[in-house]
Amino acid sequence: MFNKKKMLGFILMVIVMTLISFSLSGINIPLPSAFVPLMIAANCVFAFISIFTQRLIIALYEVNVFEEKDSLGSYFYKYVAIFTSGINYYVQNVLNRLPFLVNKLLGLGFFISLMWIGFGIVGIFD
Repeated sequence: MFNKKKMLGFILMVIVMTLISFSLSGINIPLPSAFVPLMIAANCVFAFISIFTQRLIIALYEVNVFEEKDSLGSYFYKYVAIFTSGINYYVQNVLNRLPFLVNKLLGLGFFISLMWIGFGIVGIFD
């Protein structure tokens, strides 16, 4: 079903992320490709925080994405949360079911892999 506020929230999120992506043109990453390192970097930040406060990050994503929305701002935050922490949410949701030590070690490995991927993507355009 078409919802005007939902569509405007998505368009606003795309505009804001595009403006943020323009900052990566200084390191020679063209605009359409700049969305990927931006998403990886944001997920990397959330992955690092998830090592220490995993349930808080999971709850933050669920509140922003899965609860019923009715305003333009809440739809905007929903799409920002999906863009910036969507990958991390699903990985942390799986890791949350594991024993504590395995959870933290794999969480650290996930953080390091996101860092590796992020630097690899930036290295392609260098």
